[in-house]
Amino acid sequence: MKYRAFALTLCLLSTLCPAPAGARASGAGCPTTPARLAVPPKLSLPADLKITSKEMAFEVDIGSDGHVRGLQMDESSGDNAVDLGARQTLQAATFEPPQTGCVVYSGALRLTYDLPVEGSTHLGAPVGVDANCTPYVLAFLSPAPRDRKRTGTAVVAVALDAAAEQTAAPELRKSTGSPVLDQEALRIARTGMYSFLRGSTCAPQPFTYNLELTFQ
Repeated sequence: MKYRAFALTLCLLSTLCPAPAGARASGAGCPTTPARLAVPPKLSLPADLKITSKEMAFEVDIGSDGHVRGLQMDESSGDNAVDLGARQTLQAATFEPPQTGCVVYSGALRLTYDLPVEGSTHLGAPVGVDANCTPYVLAFLSPAPRDRKRTGTAVVAVALDAAAEQTAAPELRKSTGSPVLDQEALRIARTGMYSFLRGSTCAPQPFTYNLELTFQ
């Protein structure tokens, strides 16, 4: 099968989401940055591609180490080979996780490709809301100043309702190895604000989010 290379336009929709009112900035010397692609991926598309949509969208859940924890398609290109190629490319891509207050944490992106449609394009009916998946979560956190000699990674389970509001006290699922950092991880999770990815076709519903926090 012959392939041709396309540098597709990629929109990072989650970076357009403003922090909720009340979310505070990080301390001095500790940058606050959203999740993002470290290197924009390039796709090699089959020469006989049969794209029927002007865009293709994926949601990516990123761990605090920058690796992909989860990946789901939100909108198909209409061509299975193109969808598969994009999925494999994003699965292997390098991401920079969000960070604030010298804490790197898990986050999410909704990535939309503008596709090179040639000729007439038949667009299907608008995509409905899918009740069989849950949109990924964005967290807005407020770490406290701390002794940075202690480092480690914690995973905290945060129970959310369909409005992304907490319904129970967060629970520690993975310890940093430091009781002090574990308590700070629970405090960060408890005082954090959460939202589901904007633009997702997945229906918001009650969900337990595994918030991963790496103290640097």
